[in-house]
Amino acid sequence: MIRKMTIEDIHTVVDLEMTVFGHTLGYDMIYNEITNHPFAHYFVHENEGEIIGYVGLWINDDIGQIVNFLVKPSHQNQGLGKLWMRFVMDYFKQHQVHIISLEVRETNEKAIRLYESFGFKKSYKRLKYYDNIIDAHVLIWRDNDADFSR
Repeated sequence: MIRKMTIEDIHTVVDLEMTVFGHTLGYDMIYNEITNHPFAHYFVHENEGEIIGYVGLWINDDIGQIVNFLVKPSHQNQGLGKLWMRFVMDYFKQHQVHIISLEVRETNEKAIRLYESFGFKKSYKRLKYYDNIIDAHVLIWRDNDADFSR
């Protein structure tokens, strides 16, 4: 079940970030995002009481951004990425978002393929974006050149 993130979820999400990314946005930042940030929308995927993924979104007018997105390693390769992306794209559509951006490690080919399958296109690179080492691709989706029907 996908649901809004609560304060009680933050410690688990921080632990997941450390496991998946090797770093974290941190408790304080996520707390601020879900309690004080007017553009932030954070969700967790809970399965039998266990948080197995989360996504952070920003929506400002008709522009959206996928801030962070992960699936617990033990639950990867089970179609949850596509499930999440359908949820995210539907959520953006409900909020009349017409442009979406995200950053992804240039080495994360699986994620890039997933995003491209939903109509995202590589726009440009952010050099040394991750850990001051790895470049990021910035991917953009526009509603005039893609659809939500996946």
